[in-house]
Amino acid sequence: MTLNSPRGTKDFFGNDIKYRNFIINTARQLFYVYNYSEIITPAFEYTEVFSRSIGEETDIVQKEMYTFLDKKGRSLTLRPEGTASVVRALIENKLYSNRLPVKLFYIGNMFRYERPQKGRMREFWQLGVESIGIGSSIIDAEVIWLLNSFFKQLGFRNLILLINSIGCSKCRVKYILELKKYLKPFKGELCFDCQNRIDSNPLRIFDCKKEGCRKILEDSPKINSFLCSECKDHFEGVLNFLKILEINYEVNPNLVRGFDYYTKTIFEIISSDIKSAQNALGGGGRYDDLINQFGGPDIPATGFAIGIDRTLMLMKQQNINFDIKKEEPKVYVIVMDKNYQSFALEVVKFLRDKNFACDINFKIKNLSSELKLAEKSSYNFAVIIGEDEVNTGNITIKDIDKFKQYKINWKSQKNKIIKLIWSKK
Repeated sequence: MTLNSPRGTKDFFGNDIKYRNFIINTARQLFYVYNYSEIITPAFEYTEVFSRSIGEETDIVQKEMYTFLDKKGRSLTLRPEGTASVVRALIENKLYSNRLPVKLFYIGNMFRYERPQKGRMREFWQLGVESIGIGSSIIDAEVIWLLNSFFKQLGFRNLILLINSIGCSKCRVKYILELKKYLKPFKGELCFDCQNRIDSNPLRIFDCKKEGCRKILEDSPKINSFLCSECKDHFEGVLNFLKILEINYEVNPNLVRGFDYYTKTIFEIISSDIKSAQNALGGGGRYDDLINQFGGPDIPATGFAIGIDRTLMLMKQQNINFDIKKEEPKVYVIVMDKNYQSFALEVVKFLRDKNFACDINFKIKNLSSELKLAEKSSYNFAVIIGEDEVNTGNITIKDIDKFKQYKINWKSQKNKIIKLIWSKK
């Protein structure tokens, strides 16, 4: 029987690893600049962490979560997103007890049971930030600024910020009543899921990707017309800060996010270069009630999340190239006979002690095939240890890139070896 990876999962290797590391390293550098600290949470939580935060009526909770009982019958779920786990960790460890805001970032794997497609897997990798404890518009602007800067640094161009306010729990009450009134005559034209959402959670209809449902919503009441004075002032403040930061934005009154915990500002970054309905690069929003709902203090928060796998795929599609920091010179030590392995090991030890990337041919073959392997494996130098080298003490070093060869005395000219290798940096 041939064992394959489970459907919806992926192995990363080769060039994909370089893209992935570039994405993560770029994020880490920016998070440091914006003063965000890393948090690592478990890959699974008690199911209630997600069902309470994301919303019982959402597709993720009803259809997509990997939920199971442990040996004591407790319901556990592989995390489908990052925010709920961070909020749980914040409360449990009282991270809010020091100076606010608490600015955190995470990088980790998430899990959702859905139909696998390009850029959307059942196990997927995500990075995100959470800024907790400040309700001011300027924090929303900073989080958006960070998101926009990240995609700029990756090499995406023609970025557009789509932004909206979905108000607070108070001003949403009147809007939901009006939305239900508008939708009921169209109920039979909506998809099955959206028909059920009319009574349970009509805002989720805005998240539907079916063309028929989206068309019905074109003339629907707009939530930003129902904002209370506080939410309206907050949103205008965010837009004003974005102008100061020179971030291009479009107010999209139909924009919602897929989780129930969002309040006030929500946003997505898109690139007009991506000619697809699925052109969102990343997004997020404010969630002022979630921490209190989890039993923590009544403090606001905002954040965003980015799919690493999807970003990698879009970088390739857009032919975005990037400069990887030049790798350290690599040295391949070729020993021609097992009787010379002790000498070869001395050379390897010396090179590794000097922090050079170095390896040895553990399986002895002929010199020609070993040199071809060294070239194919992107080694810069080959050190040859054969009978002549052992007898004379003069090791042979081949510069694979320049097709040059040197004889250097192992006992008296070790510094010359170092200088030769360093010349590649």
